Amino acid sequence: MADALLANVAAAPRPTAAELVNGSDLLVIAHRGLSSRFPENTLPAFTEALPFKPDFIELDYRHTSDGVPIVIHDAKLDRTTNSVSLLGAKEIVIGEKKAAELKPLDAGTWFDAKFAGTYLPTLDESLDAILAGSCCMVERKDGDAKTLVELLHKKQVAARCIVQAFDWDFIADVRKLDPSIVTGLLGKDPLDAEKLAKAREIGSEVVGWRESDLNAASIAAAHAAGFKVWSYTVDKPERARELAAAGLDGLITNKADLARDWLASPR
Repeated sequence: MADALLANVAAAPRPTAAELVNGSDLLVIAHRGLSSRFPENTLPAFTEALPFKPDFIELDYRHTSDGVPIVIHDAKLDRTTNSVSLLGAKEIVIGEKKAAELKPLDAGTWFDAKFAGTYLPTLDESLDAILAGSCCMVERKDGDAKTLVELLHKKQVAARCIVQAFDWDFIADVRKLDPSIVTGLLGKDPLDAEKLAKAREIGSEVVGWRESDLNAASIAAAHAAGFKVWSYTVDKPERARELAAAGLDGLITNKADLARDWLASPR
């Protein structure tokens, strides 16, 4: 059954990131994959999200010491790998290790013993898994813009990705290298006129904002400034419906398997 579902997903028409962002539908974005049920930012979390047809699957990446983009959220290895037991030290920073040194790490057992043997994927591998049936929201945690843009061009997948970051200077660099890449500016605290003005200078299509800092007025102000508004990370049905009613354009959630049912239900 799972194979049949994935085959159907793979055979479905594949819109570009721009087409999705410019459409009128409220988009569902799987945060770090199907991370409520699988270890975040791993290939199982990405592939198991596909049958639920999220519009985008989000990931985070960082660079190793030899410049390889590795998919992981935290700057340090402790929380989501067995680095302490395997490497014999706490608080090892990803950027201090080469990609080959990270490959033996187990990135699944922390979540559940049945995921033992799951490893930290490269950004290259993760794009292959996600783009087999969805678009990718690529969140840069560290690393230069040139490396990312060159990878997207080499794989010929730039049109099916949105690049986002809390570092707005990085997004400005991406836009200078390739203004056709859809980009998102992440933030928190009040989404006020000053932030929107700075966002307009950069020229991104999307602002991705912390859900607790969004309301109908701030969403309307962002729309008036020409932006789509996405919210992170929304895991409660009532909040999802409230933001949808306020005009939200994209729902970033750990529960992409449930989000469409929330939005279709009146309560």
